[in-house]
Amino acid sequence: MAMILKRMSQRKIAIAAVLFALALIGARMAWISYFDQTDQPRAADGLLDLRGWDWERGMVALDGQWEFYPGQWLTGGESSRPDAQKITVPGGWNAYLPGDGSPDGQPFGYGSYRLMIRVDPGTDTTFSVRVPSVRSSSTLYVNGRKLAGSGVPSDSQQTYTARNLPYVASFTADRSGSIELIMRVANYKDIRPSGIIRSVKLGTEGAIAREAQLSVSLQGLAAVVFLIHAGYALILYLIGTRERKLLFFSLLTFSVMTMDAFGSNEKVLHQYLPVDYDWGFKFVHLSMAGVAYSLLQCVSQQLPAFWRRISPWFSLLCGGAALFALFLPATYILKIQPLYGAVVAVSVVVTIISMVRTSVKDVAGNVPLLFALIAFANNSLWWSIDILTGIKVMYYPFDLILSTAFYASVWFKSYFQAHAEMKGLAAKLQDADKKKDQFLANTSHELRNPLHGILNISQGVLERERYLLQERSVKELEVVLSVGRRMSLILNDLLYAMSLQENAPRLQYSSFSIHSVATGVLDMLQSMREGTSVKLVNDIPDDFPRVYADENRVVQIVFNLLHNAVKFTYEGEVAIRARVDRGKVLVSVSDTGIGMDEEAMKRIFEPYEQIGEDSSRIEGGFGLGLSICKQLISLHGESLQVDSIPGQGSEFTFSLRLADSRSGEEERKSAASAAIARAESAASLSADFGDVAAKSEEDRLSSADRPRILLIDDDPVNLKVLESILTFESYDMTSVTSANRALDILDEKEWDLIVSDVMLPRMSGYELTRAIRTRYSISELPILLLTARSQPEDISFGFQAGANEYVTKPVEALELRSRVKALTDVKKSFRERLRMESAWLHAQIQPHFLFNTLTAIRALSEIDLDRMRKMLEAFGNHLRDKFKLHNIDGPVPIEEELSLVRSYLQIEQERYEQRLTVSWQLDECKDLRIPLLTIQPLVENAIRHGVMKRSEGGVIEIRVSDFATYAEIEVKDDGVGMDENPLMRKGEAGADLEAGIGLINTDRRLKRMYGKGLRIRSLPGRGTSISFIVDKNVSANLPVSPRE
Repeated sequence: MAMILKRMSQRKIAIAAVLFALALIGARMAWISYFDQTDQPRAADGLLDLRGWDWERGMVALDGQWEFYPGQWLTGGESSRPDAQKITVPGGWNAYLPGDGSPDGQPFGYGSYRLMIRVDPGTDTTFSVRVPSVRSSSTLYVNGRKLAGSGVPSDSQQTYTARNLPYVASFTADRSGSIELIMRVANYKDIRPSGIIRSVKLGTEGAIAREAQLSVSLQGLAAVVFLIHAGYALILYLIGTRERKLLFFSLLTFSVMTMDAFGSNEKVLHQYLPVDYDWGFKFVHLSMAGVAYSLLQCVSQQLPAFWRRISPWFSLLCGGAALFALFLPATYILKIQPLYGAVVAVSVVVTIISMVRTSVKDVAGNVPLLFALIAFANNSLWWSIDILTGIKVMYYPFDLILSTAFYASVWFKSYFQAHAEMKGLAAKLQDADKKKDQFLANTSHELRNPLHGILNISQGVLERERYLLQERSVKELEVVLSVGRRMSLILNDLLYAMSLQENAPRLQYSSFSIHSVATGVLDMLQSMREGTSVKLVNDIPDDFPRVYADENRVVQIVFNLLHNAVKFTYEGEVAIRARVDRGKVLVSVSDTGIGMDEEAMKRIFEPYEQIGEDSSRIEGGFGLGLSICKQLISLHGESLQVDSIPGQGSEFTFSLRLADSRSGEEERKSAASAAIARAESAASLSADFGDVAAKSEEDRLSSADRPRILLIDDDPVNLKVLESILTFESYDMTSVTSANRALDILDEKEWDLIVSDVMLPRMSGYELTRAIRTRYSISELPILLLTARSQPEDISFGFQAGANEYVTKPVEALELRSRVKALTDVKKSFRERLRMESAWLHAQIQPHFLFNTLTAIRALSEIDLDRMRKMLEAFGNHLRDKFKLHNIDGPVPIEEELSLVRSYLQIEQERYEQRLTVSWQLDECKDLRIPLLTIQPLVENAIRHGVMKRSEGGVIEIRVSDFATYAEIEVKDDGVGMDENPLMRKGEAGADLEAGIGLINTDRRLKRMYGKGLRIRSLPGRGTSISFIVDKNVSANLPVSPRE
């Protein structure tokens, strides 16, 4: 900042000062506008009508015409009298008191103010009145009751006590909505215009209390800030080099605090110190003298030569003003009050002129002081306006706080300059060391991939083939694992030591899609553009040729380049493109950001370099990121170039090898050396690495009860490694190479776990996770992400997308198995809960249903034996259907479900007779199969919570509609309806009881089987419709539930 300020011309300083002053004035005017109350009703002829006023809008200033009775005391209850004078409030009363004939009137005397207020009759609101300033004593009566006051007003000067502090009184209006305010006021000390000189405010008790608390808090905040500055300046003076500026600065801030706390708004020091009216004035004027003196002393070295000759006399003037303030009566001090204002004004003006004259020589040292003086002058100006005009706004401390802060920056500049270079070097070294450690940690992590691949495959072979191998072979494999683990530990230490000296990590080449890398990285960076108009674009085609490089290093390169582009681009777009040129793949990252000049482009790839004046404001700068990109690309034997135009943007381009037949052969040899082929069964890797690994019919039948895992990775080799690690755990695994294919087969069967790589073509693992979460909750279908980056922000991004867990690549076999088992157990427990709920619904016979049915049978036995026999037959059918042994999770023919519904409805119709009417509209759907107990809970819900809630009953309509590819089943009633979908409240406490566990369980089972749940439409008083869709293709492929 100092270098920037030193380059500023005098004209720029003037412009900055003017802009700063305008900003301060604008802020103050905005503050006044916010608290302005000019659009409120005004009193007229002693009456203020507030009937119909919305008290939520805030308080009302009781401005306007009050009745004034000079030389009289009113107590309340009197009607308006002819001798009442109309006086404008706020304002002085001098012209209304009998005086000595002077044109300004008489400030001394006493009298009563009276105002009648009309509010809405019958209101029980508790009101409060806030009186900020009445010169110089007052007592407030409301509806004849004395409630509050400041000082002791009297008709005699001997019994009068002057005191002018804010106060609040609370009360309620009478039944007719009338409020009578009477304020007795007396003044025998203050020669200024007296009476009610600031707006009295009326509002609710809470609103008045909040305003008073805010005002006190703001003034208290300012006082604390000034005391802190004064305290540490004095301490530094006493224990330091005895720089006199520190002592004067301490005096200045203390004087400002005293002047503000004794003379402004809430006068907070009066609340804690027993200071009477006279000494309050003395302290304020003593502080004004202290401000004038200490302000010039703080800038004594910058004062012009002519003022230095006058300065001693001015100091004597300030000393005399201080003595006058201490020893003269308050009345005399008030008479010479303009002198104190002039002394302070001269001090401020001279100091500003001095700083403007000397600012060109030492910009860095004086511009902050100039700004401080502008802020202080602005505060003094508005303070004077406030005193003279009685402006009714909230206390505003921010000018003084800014002024003090700028002053402090000047006085302690030398201290910071002495340590700036040392601290800067230390911070730069620490930052470089931290970034270096992070880089080296990532490097050692990536170099362990080959060893971990061997360890994972060896561990898989040992666990899978342990009982088929000879004992000698088993022991040799165990030795391989033991030695491999020891080698891993040694390698970590060795790579760390080597990286400190050589900084050259070993690359692991493979063939991969640069489009997949770009998709995954852009998805990770989406959160960085929140709140901006920056658009992230992937212009690499889906079918772009594969490259041959270290995939994890390329991810790091692309991430750093895109991250850098996003940070320095505030609008427009950041795009990644690729093209083939002369057997090379050229990948470019372009942006429409701030750009760079030629000098910056020469230094951009140097370690710890940051280009651009705005870089300091960007959190977590990339001073090392581009250097890392350059080194990693150089390790591949390739190059990184930059082209940029200031103000238009930049383009970074790097080259990579194009994957050809030779690199593919090297990759296959590497896979073979890792023993992937030996880790798989005879039906493992197909010739074209198809999306889904082939499964025989026998395998599917034997794995029917095993957890089903869907593996997603665009690299078939990585899929085989994952399958090898998880084979021993007897999972039913299906592998695909794209997110779109995974979404296509998501509903073909019930999956227990999704394991997906983050870097996928067209749709990243994050996007896939978000898409799955729109259909399945976190407990219905767990998701495990595999990521090459383990930074906290990357992990957090995965969890925000909806992942349950993550594993950092290279994958540790034990960690992956543990996390997979934990997540499949989550799905298992969810399925078990759903099954238990279904079993409960299937087995339950509600006591009231059984009791009511038996009671109805008994009653029919005495009046109608035929109806009794029909009801017994229906009840027997219902019980028989209830107690059939079904596979709760499997479907049944729709005829069986409808049979259960018919028997249930026959019983209910016998009970409710004319109150219950059932309408059947059934299309032919013989081959349709649905989950057990899906229609019956809907019918029961319609009866219990719908039509039977009405005294006259109602109609239930059961409809089965047949369409080409699906069937729709709907249960509709004309009952009482509801105003909220119970399924939306199923996570709330008590929601199951109110909505019915049947609806929630049915919704979950339908979603699990068909991917869609219940659709509920309802209007209070109009009825409810609950429907669901059955996909015929899915229904036809489901086995019928076995029963007995």
